[in-house]
This record gives sequence, C-alpha cells and structure tokens, in this order.
Amino acid sequence: MTMSDDDEHRIVEFDCPFYELNIHCYTENAKYGPLGVCDGTINAGDVVFLKNGNLRDFIFKNASAGSNTKIVAIATVPNEYVKEMLR
Repeated sequence: MTMSDDDEHRIVEFDCPFYELNIHCYTENAKYGPLGVCDGTINAGDVVFLKNGNLRDFIFKNASAGSNTKIVAIATVPNEYVKEMLR
C-alpha cells in the first residue's frame, strides 16, 4: 500500500487474523497502531514484527505530511481462515 495522502488507512477492510506479521516500510517513515492510536513509528527501511492479532485492527499513516509512504505487510494466517477465504 502506498499512502498518497495524510489520512489513516487500513491495509485490509476485512478480518485477517495472523500468527506472525512483518510490516515493511520502504520509502518514508510511517505511523502505525491499533484503531484510534497511531503512535508507533516505522522508519524507512525498517521492519516491525508482531504476533497473534488481526491485521484489520491496525491503521497506518504518513509520519510526515505530504509523504508517499509505502507499507508492505506479510503475514502467516490460520489454515482454516485461508480455506474459508478461498471458497
């Protein structure tokens, strides 16, 4: 996801449970956190590692106004969830 505005964004709009989640920040610094609390910072070039959550519950935004932050999330998800999504 590339954020071309300064609003808060979700990567997904549906429940996406995960065992492990890696959030990569590629271009500009980003803010992140659970809904309503976007206080964590990911610097460009860094990776944040999280365990056991729902990706839908996390929001992201540019740390600096006017930036075009690129965020990539890689997660391991439960097999039953994958089966259901593929139906």
